[in-house]
Amino acid sequence: DDLRILLGLAAPVTLVQVGLMSMGAVDTVMVGRVSAVDLAAVAIGNLYFFIMAIFGQGVLYALDPVIAQAVGARDTAGVARGVQRGLILAVMLASVAMLLLIPAGPLLTLARQPSEVVPIADAYANGLILGVMPFYAFAVVRQSLQAMGSVRPIVLTVLAANVLNVGLNWVLIFGNLGAPKLGAVGSAWGTSVSRWFLVFL
Repeated sequence: DDLRILLGLAAPVTLVQVGLMSMGAVDTVMVGRVSAVDLAAVAIGNLYFFIMAIFGQGVLYALDPVIAQAVGARDTAGVARGVQRGLILAVMLASVAMLLLIPAGPLLTLARQPSEVVPIADAYANGLILGVMPFYAFAVVRQSLQAMGSVRPIVLTVLAANVLNVGLNWVLIFGNLGAPKLGAVGSAWGTSVSRWFLVFL
């Protein structure tokens, strides 16, 4: 019985994680059709983003046991307090990460990245800045719902966000439906919009 319950929680959580990773994979595949330089810029820009954002994400993962303990104790005030403080932490951590994303260009140049890739990677990283806040806020909501044992809404949300991300990429990367052809930078804007969609949904 315990194994069945554990698998019932673990399978959707795994699916959510794969769904979040697939957004980046789809970005890479679609941008790869533009040019090798754009593809390199997405790879470097994503790496830079996660270097700057991973600390905050790790801090917010601490919410899982905190809220789970409150749920187990039937402490509704404790659950609310955990979510509230998680969102406050998300705002604080996002503010720092957003500032760290701004000097992407100079830092990538200092790291001796190819000169033709740096400007696009810099613009890509800057396009992700508006998506930092929802990136962290979604982590708070996700950890909270998981701790409450409510994983179906997260799965459906991630699946819907993946569909939106593909659509936005098609429009912004390749310049469809009258939009400008933005290449790798369009992928960053699509990702940021998709992250806001994740939180609202």
